[in-house]
Amino acid sequence: MIKDRIIIIDVLRGFALLLIVLIHYVEHFDFFQSTQANFIFSGSTDKEVMRLSFLLISGKAYSIFALLFGISFFIQMDNKAQKGIDYRWRFIWRMTILLIIGFLHSLIYRGDILHIYALLSLPVVFLYKARTNILWIISVLLVLQIPIIYNLIQTFIDSSYEYVKPLKGYFTEGNEVYASGNFREVISYNFWKGRITVWAWTFNNGRYLQLIALFMVGTIIGRKRLFENIENKVKGLIIVIVISIILIYILSYVNSSYKASDLTKLQKGFINTIITSLVSLSATSGIIALVSFLYIKFKGLYIFKLFSAYGKMSLTNYILQAILGVILFYDFGFSLYKYLGSTWSIILGIVIFIVQALISKQWNEKYCYGPIEWFWRCSTNLDFSIKIKRKSKQN
Repeated sequence: MIKDRIIIIDVLRGFALLLIVLIHYVEHFDFFQSTQANFIFSGSTDKEVMRLSFLLISGKAYSIFALLFGISFFIQMDNKAQKGIDYRWRFIWRMTILLIIGFLHSLIYRGDILHIYALLSLPVVFLYKARTNILWIISVLLVLQIPIIYNLIQTFIDSSYEYVKPLKGYFTEGNEVYASGNFREVISYNFWKGRITVWAWTFNNGRYLQLIALFMVGTIIGRKRLFENIENKVKGLIIVIVISIILIYILSYVNSSYKASDLTKLQKGFINTIITSLVSLSATSGIIALVSFLYIKFKGLYIFKLFSAYGKMSLTNYILQAILGVILFYDFGFSLYKYLGSTWSIILGIVIFIVQALISKQWNEKYCYGPIEWFWRCSTNLDFSIKIKRKSKQN
């Protein structure tokens, strides 16, 4: 059953990365600039595709990926613990390697998530041995977005309260650099101002709290071994799907109600951040349960083999799709931002994902790890003699 558990986790990881690829291509890799020419699809169609992409994908993809990150963290820690090894300090070194990989990647693509995951994983490492109920309490407190709730309360106590965002981003300057800068200028901007911009958004919107909470929930799911014998948990998956739909409906109703109220713009902004976070978490649970349910019912379908292959090489695929996307859309590359609106961009994203998935499937048949996964493993263990190629089958 361990094999099945690993497969479903890879499938979920591959599916999450599909969503990430789609949202990346729709938003032109953090590059929001009007299309100068469009073909076949109208501007209104592009706007609707953009709206639906952000409604259905934005926030959910990274939440799924973060939850799976927590599960993978537990699996690695637990595997070593069964051998009598305390893996915490080695895992911190592993995250240090990921931080370096992510930072180098962020020099090309501002929106890199790897270095953020590496830094935010530290609290989870130190809380690894905490009781499950303690992890639940901390996770709930993080999800509630207490700093934002505090600011919201202040607006009711003091009508003259003014909120100043703790960190300032440089989104406009980034757009200008991506639209006209050469490769060196893109690197120069991403090195510092790009980092500040990403961290400003992550902090100001409370995303850092949500990510840490998801890492912890992933650890709890790992402890409960919920993905083991998943074929026997169809009823539970259906219940999660139903509850998620109900929660999304309730939160959407609340969302529409407060927007029609006479609350101030600042108050509505705080409430929107909180509700958006809760909707993303509810949708994340539902999507994971739905994909798991479909996998159980139709695991023989070729699409799940592609998801699994893509998920096994998640680090390599994540980095390569971003580098390719930046080259395709930014001005120092092919400047496709001028010609591809949201509709063509999402079609291109689907094509890129399929090509990567097919290559991944072929690669996995010959090699044990993706190239960057192999480097990460070797660097973690300080041993570059680890074999990457599978043993050939003897006739």
